[in-house]
This record gives sequence, structure tokens and C-alpha cells, in this order.
Amino acid sequence: MRGIRLCVLALSMLSASAAFAQEVTCESQGSKRTECPMDTEGAVRLVKQLSNSPCTEGVSWGLSKHAVWVERGCRGVFAKDTGASTSAAPSGGLQLVNATCPGHIAVHADRGGPVYINGKEAKLKKFNENYFEARDEATGTVVSINNNPDGSVGVSYTGKNRANGICQVTAQ
Repeated sequence: MRGIRLCVLALSMLSASAAFAQEVTCESQGSKRTECPMDTEGAVRLVKQLSNSPCTEGVSWGLSKHAVWVERGCRGVFAKDTGASTSAAPSGGLQLVNATCPGHIAVHADRGGPVYINGKEAKLKKFNENYFEARDEATGTVVSINNNPDGSVGVSYTGKNRANGICQVTAQ
């Protein structure tokens, strides 16, 4: 009986570790955005591209809090990168962040993009691995997002009539 319990315990531990290595196939139909639920804590990598359309991280695929997203015709197989450390500071790229700015401006960025300003998707421009700007064309608001060397994220904004300020990062 004890041997059976150990066998069941070993099998349950094996299946739990397999769940972390789970692969997810995520497909954008046409240009539409699709989100596919998966554990995105740590790093996720594109294992196999299935589409002729390019799958470029931060452009046609990225991560949100609990999903991988694809758009622009990207179709691929994604897997949690079990070799990556979850405690390391980000090495670059747009990070998952929420912030509030003066003037009742709410900012949300999914890891890899897109960025939302007051709930509307903004036009994102990447300057380098550590600096991004998102523009809300309707209001003229520009949000600057930068990765700091300590792994934190800084957010600031500029708006009409010289409005500007530092945003309070509420979640990262």
C-alpha cells in the first residue's frame, strides 16, 4: 500500500512539473488579436512559428498577465521557458505595468505591448529595449515608459497645453 501511495505521489509531482512546461498554440485569424490563456510568470518563448506572417515579440506577439497574445496573422506554439529565472530584473522590452498619471490618466501596458491610455489602445513606438512612447491620437497625450537599471519601470506623460508629470506606478 505504501508503494502505491509513493507511486501516486511521484506521478502527481511529474504531472505538476509538466503543467509548467505546457505549450500553447495561439493563432491570429487575419489581423485580429487573439489571447490564449497560459502561465506567463517568468519568460515565455516562441517554440515554433506556424504562419507565413512574421511572429515578432512586442509587435505581433506578447504577454499579458495570464495569456500570450498574437495579432497581424502571427500563429505559433509558445512555451514557458523553464530555464529562465523569475526573480531576475527584466533585461529589456516593454514590461507589464499599470500607472496613474496626474489629470486622471490611467496607463496599462502588457508585456511586449500594447499600451492602453484610459482604456484605449495607443500607438506604440519603441526607441530601444528600455524606452517606449505611447500616443493617444485623440487627446494628444504621450506616455513615456522606461526600464530602469534596478528592474523598476518609470512612467511619465505630456499632454496638451504643456501638461506633464510623473506617473505613479501601481503594479508591475
